[in-house]
Amino acid sequence: MLKIRKATSEDMESVYLMGYDVWGENMPSDEYITMCNQSSKYKKGTWYILENPETKEVISSLIVYELPSSEGSTSRGIGSIATPFTLRKRGYASALIQQVIQELERNEKCTDFFLYSDIGMEFYNKLKFIELPPAKQKYKDSICMYYSKENDRDPFEIPDYF
Repeated sequence: MLKIRKATSEDMESVYLMGYDVWGENMPSDEYITMCNQSSKYKKGTWYILENPETKEVISSLIVYELPSSEGSTSRGIGSIATPFTLRKRGYASALIQQVIQELERNEKCTDFFLYSDIGMEFYNKLKFIELPPAKQKYKDSICMYYSKENDRDPFEIPDYF
């Protein structure tokens, strides 16, 4: 059975390399890893991974950012969702997202989750994320999406890209 856990410093090279084919911008992999290690954005969040506990293989990863809370809600941003190229389209990223949300709802009383999709909406719609109205979108190439079991609030403040 696959399990989620917070990533350790020993996991980070494999975590960064999961998205290298998409975000590496044709730079050498060691240069890309150095850039990720030095990223102030990546240091602000908490990384989670989905792993096979028997083999210790890291199968999927994402980062969670604390967002400003508003009256009666605790918000988090989810980003940098990645799975190694050879393991994509097997449901690992979906499982990780769902399990992280469940853990944050249970342990941190989070009520609202945001993400910015660069891959379109279909994948995240299957996880019950909804696209915010076009008038509220802040970026041309990334769609802000929202998930909450409890709240159906409007209007609310859309967070900047994490």
